[in-house]
Amino acid sequence: MGFNFVFIVLFVVSVLTTLTVQGIKYILDTQNANYSSNILAVIVSVVLSVFIVFLYCLYFNKSLTTQIIVETVVLMYLSFLVATNGYDKVIQTIKQIQGKVGDKNDS
Repeated sequence: MGFNFVFIVLFVVSVLTTLTVQGIKYILDTQNANYSSNILAVIVSVVLSVFIVFLYCLYFNKSLTTQIIVETVVLMYLSFLVATNGYDKVIQTIKQIQGKVGDKNDS
């Protein structure tokens, strides 16, 4: 997967994770169920990430490689962070790690 494609997939999975978690939380709240929203976000993030990567492999006729597995795990983690912290904050952190954005002047 290309780097720009990974950002697009991250955005899509994160939006779907956020919306799905909010929908599930609404249903669970109406039934007065006890749950952890972070655990719920992890589960939804993992399921959606695996599903999206599966569709990617089918559509582009790619075989499952070590690189795709690593990208899937990273996608799971980052989509969970985006769903719980916000897309802009995660992208800013990634750019800071890459050295594209100054460390002290950006909030």
